[in-house]
Amino acid sequence: MPKLAVGGCSFSDYRYDILPYGEQVATHFKLDYVHEAACAGSNYRIWRTLTNHIINNTIAKGDIILLQYTLVDRREAWTPVKHKRFKGESITEDYITGTLLRLTPHSADFAANRFERQLAECHNYFTNHEYNLECFWTQHTCFAALCKTKGIELRYLNTQYDSENRIKDIDGTHLLENKRYLLDAGHMNQLGHDRTAQLLINTLDPILAIDSN
Repeated sequence: MPKLAVGGCSFSDYRYDILPYGEQVATHFKLDYVHEAACAGSNYRIWRTLTNHIINNTIAKGDIILLQYTLVDRREAWTPVKHKRFKGESITEDYITGTLLRLTPHSADFAANRFERQLAECHNYFTNHEYNLECFWTQHTCFAALCKTKGIELRYLNTQYDSENRIKDIDGTHLLENKRYLLDAGHMNQLGHDRTAQLLINTLDPILAIDSN
């Protein structure tokens, strides 16, 4: 069965028991669903996780990847410290004998020790936005070329998070404008995810040519 994979940040994630738009779209089209969106996730996490799926052949020819690109200044780093999980959401994930930290301007708030606080401070200090944009476009070009050679279709959901690094495709820039659909200023509630799912279904239906009934 073909797959739909979604890569993104918390905008596309399972937050507070929300059923995200990606799973809804996959269910509608009777596709297997691969979820690679995460709270505070970076574009590097998107590329890393989805590339591993391609390497392991769990995403392959005929599958669709929907990219919800995020802010270019985010990164990842590994720590040997095992972090406790927090109810609701977390900006860490278990990795082998330690933890992957999702580095954002607020990473120090989640540091488990002084070394992780120093790492967070270094992340915020040793950064340059123009350089990060350059790295985004070089890495995206490599990932897009990989998908093309493998026969994997790429689509893009445009949101407020990709305003500076946008590949114009499915316009979702309006999705956070109406308070009725908001969980908070940067995220959708269940109604918002339902509306986004319908937007994507309407867009993909002619392309997939799959009878969803």
